Amino acid sequence: MDRAERGRVTVVGLGLTGRAVCEHALRHGRDVAVSEAQSLPASAETWLRDRGIPFEQGGHTAAFLHRASVLVLSPGVSPELPPIAAARRHGVPVLSEIEYALRHGPECTVIAVTGTNGKSSTVCAIGEILRSFGRRAWVVGNIGVPLISVIDELASEDLLVIEISSYQLEQSPGFHPHIGVLLNVAPDHLHRHGSLKRYVRAKGNLFASQRGDDVAILPRAWETAFDQGRGRRIYFDEAFPTLPSGGDALLPHEQANLRAALAACQAALPAFDSAHVPMERVAAAFRLPYRMQDAGVVDGVRIVNDSKSTNAASAIAAVRSVGSPAVVLIGGRSKGAGYEALADALDRPAVRSIVLFGEAGPALEAVFTARAPLRTRLHCVAGLSEAINMGLELARPGDTLLFSPACSSFDAFRDFAQRGEAFAAQIRRQPGFHEGPART
Repeated sequence: MDRAERGRVTVVGLGLTGRAVCEHALRHGRDVAVSEAQSLPASAETWLRDRGIPFEQGGHTAAFLHRASVLVLSPGVSPELPPIAAARRHGVPVLSEIEYALRHGPECTVIAVTGTNGKSSTVCAIGEILRSFGRRAWVVGNIGVPLISVIDELASEDLLVIEISSYQLEQSPGFHPHIGVLLNVAPDHLHRHGSLKRYVRAKGNLFASQRGDDVAILPRAWETAFDQGRGRRIYFDEAFPTLPSGGDALLPHEQANLRAALAACQAALPAFDSAHVPMERVAAAFRLPYRMQDAGVVDGVRIVNDSKSTNAASAIAAVRSVGSPAVVLIGGRSKGAGYEALADALDRPAVRSIVLFGEAGPALEAVFTARAPLRTRLHCVAGLSEAINMGLELARPGDTLLFSPACSSFDAFRDFAQRGEAFAAQIRRQPGFHEGPART
């Protein structure tokens, strides 16, 4: 056995993924410890003590990390942190949770999906299609189900569909999916990666370890930037010119992601026939909570909750998909890039007004007003509640109030889901609210 397979497993970062790694290690009789950079809440300390797990908090120390036989990083932990790099130099193997999990499961087909936007809905669509063809498919990863939490239940004939982020790919230079899918690339997470070039490099780890019998699925426009590995190339934007019946009802970016999903399923299933894809079930995969979700009507104004929009590219896609005149709510914590392009996308007759809010509001106002000419009316308010009130005041019957923040939620909320529910709750409290017809 190599060093990683004996001795202490030290989990770096105690989030959802970190806990799942701890539980797996304990089930298999491994010695496990936790190193956490932040101060742990009392409930987390109790959870660790009840399981007899030693831990450090408030920072990673060399003495603690060097006692490990392997470090398993939670997704939010950069492998370039000085204590992690020092442990690696000390001879401690450093693995992502994805790599660690795959070492402990059976050999089975791995489909991995990455991209700036659309990952969650695409992996859900792939899972639905594979199941409709009689295969057992597990949808895991960045979607909120750690791979390690299901690894003991896998069989060799199963298919793993992994949503994998740039953070996880940065941690996993040796990751080897049999089918890799890159949906799109736009500036995002630059506070972690430092530059678009390094962000693209992290995404490239999806293909770097592929062999000649593997498949790399990506848009034609990115073929030069993503020439890593030896996988057979499929350009999904050129595949499936005719979508399955019902596919044309999806929004344009959803149709693109559907083509990527179909290409992945065709690569995985020898007898695949897109004509037999159950589009009613697959279309539901593109209706994830807080992703262009109809949230009712207030005094004749259609409300769309796109809280899952956490970067400029996703907001651009949302704005382009709204047909009626729109008032757009944007704000939160800035991702630091892409907002000039968003300003250009918002500068169109269909956008009646823009309401900026949150920590990023003043900086976004400076970016947007610097674009000459910006004909759309611009307003800047403090928080989400004020943005909703201002947006409803500006919108007219027949308009759409589009909540597509283009920023992370961390200035005021735990995650995009908590932000999305806060938005929906305030909308439901409006005097003129009623449930509107679902989007078809």
